[in-house]
Amino acid sequence: MTVGIHHLRTYLMAIDEGSISKAAARLHMAQSAVSRRLAELERHVKQPLLERSAEGVQPTVAGKMFCAKADAAVTAFDDAMRSDLHRVRALRVGHAWSAIGVYTSEILRRWQEANPEVLVRLKRVDDPAGGLTSGLSDVAIMRTRIGRRSLHEELLVMEPRVVAVPSGCPLISAGEVLLRDLVDYPLVINSFSGTTSLDLWDEGGQPAVAVEVDTIDDWQSYIAAGVGIGVTPASTAWMHPHAEISYLPLRDAPAVPVYLVWASNNRHPALHCFIQLARNVVAEGIE
Repeated sequence: MTVGIHHLRTYLMAIDEGSISKAAARLHMAQSAVSRRLAELERHVKQPLLERSAEGVQPTVAGKMFCAKADAAVTAFDDAMRSDLHRVRALRVGHAWSAIGVYTSEILRRWQEANPEVLVRLKRVDDPAGGLTSGLSDVAIMRTRIGRRSLHEELLVMEPRVVAVPSGCPLISAGEVLLRDLVDYPLVINSFSGTTSLDLWDEGGQPAVAVEVDTIDDWQSYIAAGVGIGVTPASTAWMHPHAEISYLPLRDAPAVPVYLVWASNNRHPALHCFIQLARNVVAEGIE
């Protein structure tokens, strides 16, 4: 059995659709053929990549890491096989959940006006390194420091924090919310790519952790269900509004740094133009 690029495409489609039957429909293949191809891939890598249930499929922990590498491989393959090699490929901008918050739309709008020949592709990656070490992105927007010598990190802006609470939470009627007001509420924490930990509170006065999650989607689902509350950068409220969640200013929480991070050996011709544009838009917004 030879594993090839078609196995990777099938795996990525299954992840995107969350269902083998939907992936089969998108790929114009029989469901049995998709299942067989996925099984071949898992045998080749010698570990399960998908969790299968009556509701569909989702990546295992190993599958999440493999997904980033598979996406990078497919992107590189497609770039190599393009007939219009004179064109610059898309600049891939990785981010965990909220890009550059309120500045995102303005950056993309100005980029399109000034550089219509080069696409900027935003890609949400549940990866503590923003997809940089796996080759998934050219530049990443990070709210935690990676601290690797091979990566450049530039502080772009400091972002205030908010507290996310479910509908009907008594905190909604409060005129002001402080960290000490949250101690009696259990927390939902994104321990994979989030910015909140119990270190925000003094030892001995920390809230309980209701559940730890890996993605923004799961984080919002638990909060909306009333399992707990969450603390997050203000950009989450801008980029991920939710009908069953209210975002309230958190007055005394330390701000979250937002970094642009890129590999020192990245040679994408549009990289530094994008970095300069992001700097300009953020600077204008601060003034």
